Parts: sequence; C-alpha cells; structure tokens
Amino acid sequence: MKRVLKYVYKNLLPGRISQSIDIFKYLRMVKVDDLKEKNVLVLSPHPDDDIIGCGGTLRIYRQAGTEVTVVYMTDGRKGSFGTYDEEDLVLLRKDEAKRAAGIIGIDRLIFLDGKDSELSSTVDALKKMSDILNDLKPDAVFLPFLLDNHPDHMATNDIFVEASKIYSSDIMCYGYEVWTPLTIPNCIVDITETISIKMTALGEHKSQMVKINLVDGAVGLSRYRGAIHLLRDSNAEAFVRCTASEYRRLWEVIH
Repeated sequence: MKRVLKYVYKNLLPGRISQSIDIFKYLRMVKVDDLKEKNVLVLSPHPDDDIIGCGGTLRIYRQAGTEVTVVYMTDGRKGSFGTYDEEDLVLLRKDEAKRAAGIIGIDRLIFLDGKDSELSSTVDALKKMSDILNDLKPDAVFLPFLLDNHPDHMATNDIFVEASKIYSSDIMCYGYEVWTPLTIPNCIVDITETISIKMTALGEHKSQMVKINLVDGAVGLSRYRGAIHLLRDSNAEAFVRCTASEYRRLWEVIH
C-alpha cells in the first residue's frame, strides 16, 4: 500500500499541489468501530466470502438497523474439491448461503449466477452491477480488497470499479480480506460480541469444509486482528476503507 501511494504522489500529482492536496485522505484516517452507514451492499464473489470477510461486521450493522444486501457474483460450482457434481453444488451452495445469511440477519440476497472461476467485466456484468447500484443506492460497498489473490475476486473489483464510474454518489468502500490478508488495514471493527454468530453462520457452509476448516481459519485471523490492532484478547475484522473515487485511483494505479 505504501508503495502504491508513493507512486501516485510521485507520478500523478503535479509537484506544486502534491503537498497541499491529499487525494487519499480517507486511506490515512484510521477508524475503529465507526459504522454509520444505513444502507450497505456486499459484493461476495462466492457464496461464503461475505461471511468470511465481514460476517461479524454485517451482524453489527443489522443490530443497528442498517439494511444489508449481499450480491453473490458467481455460483460457486468449483468449490467442491471434487466431492460434488457441479450442478448439485450450485444448488447446495445457494441453500448454504441463504441459511448463513438468515443467521446474520441479512435483508436481501441477489444471486447473479456467474460461472465460478469465469467471472469477468463483460457488458452484461457491468449492466447488472450498474442496475444494482442505481436501484439500491448504497451508502457503503463491501468487497474483497483489489489485491485479494483470486481471479473472481479481482474480477469483482473490475466490475464494481467500472460500474461506479457512472454512479452519481461517492460511496464509501470497505475492502475486506479472504485469500490475501491485508497488509495495512485502516479500519478495524471489534466483532468480539458477534464472533459466535459469525462462526455459526460460517458453519452452514458445510460443503466448503470437506478439506478446510473455514471456521477455525476465520476465527484465527480475527483473533490476530484483535490482538494486534485492539491490543487485547478480542476478535476483529480489518478493512481498507476509502471513498469510491479513492478506490478507483488505487485500482487504476495497480492496473
């Protein structure tokens, strides 16, 4: 992250104004438990990424009365480790996502049914994302951070960034971690009171625990975040938090 910001300031800003204009001010604002949005959209590349990356935080939002919508970008057909037939797994993972979302209390689920591992920024995908943004008008969007190392997670970012360019409001973005732990998160949410709900919800994704204990992995990361960032025996979720315009700048530099 520091290298990206250094590149931006050195190469994209004229020298005479680089010292007086901070185009990444939100990236430098470290916040803890500063959740004020009332309409939240979550982009989940697969039917479990939402719970892994921000399940505890979503529960906190719901307890505060915030409306939460989750969009599942793909059908998750490749997540069986060879245990299930792909078409059977699509149906199973949709049911698992519904049960997990019910435990968190998520208001609305949207299944776009893109093929797992084949997601890309097509005209159709961009239209669907634009329609969702214009229909829901979210205050905040949660999505895997743009450096999360999975092709569908990267494609989710491509689709959102392109669609957000023609959306009138500057949404607050929260980049969450799944495959790649965040190097320098700037937003830490204490989920100690909701970690048990997150664990229960994640436990509904039984098809994904044939060879990997997702619950232990997610809890281990949240305990690390609590110890390092909250300096106590607690659980936390970490995010890169910034406006959509700042997020687009990061995306453009990386690309």
